Amino acid sequence: MEKTKEKLEEPAKDNFIKKKIEDSIYEAFLAKKLAEEGLIRNACGKAFQSWKDLISALLYLKKEEILQLLKDERQKEWFLKKGIYAPSSKLRVLSSLLEDIGLEDISAWTDKALYLHTYQYNGPDPEGLWGGPADKEEALDSLKRLLRKWKEIMDKHFGNYLDEDLRKVLESV
Repeated sequence: MEKTKEKLEEPAKDNFIKKKIEDSIYEAFLAKKLAEEGLIRNACGKAFQSWKDLISALLYLKKEEILQLLKDERQKEWFLKKGIYAPSSKLRVLSSLLEDIGLEDISAWTDKALYLHTYQYNGPDPEGLWGGPADKEEALDSLKRLLRKWKEIMDKHFGNYLDEDLRKVLESV
């Protein structure tokens, strides 16, 4: 049986970025609300998704610079078809590309997001067996720090994409 090649059209820049930052803002808002209600594992999942959407928006915003770094046509094709969606399994590599074009510390913060993702799925890791937060308090501290950095990046790179409603939600995070 012959495999058919997946055909994805490149999304329109402003629409793609606006959708990703909108998703990111609402996920961050939910993360904060869930944390306030004591639902830390669920909040960690939302914070991770918010970061993932932010990375996707940054990748698309900076795609021309990133494409210049990629030497192989297959890498460029993969990046345009799949990489801009920031698949979880490639977040570290994609974050490194963002650092390579000048966005400092993105990899370290992506590691923090993945740390929270581990907590979401596995819960506390008091023995340090799988590299997640040891307890709820450690997870909550990491979540708050990640959301502060998320907000800083959102303000710096995407302020011009926000309408009044999105700006209000962002300010409440």
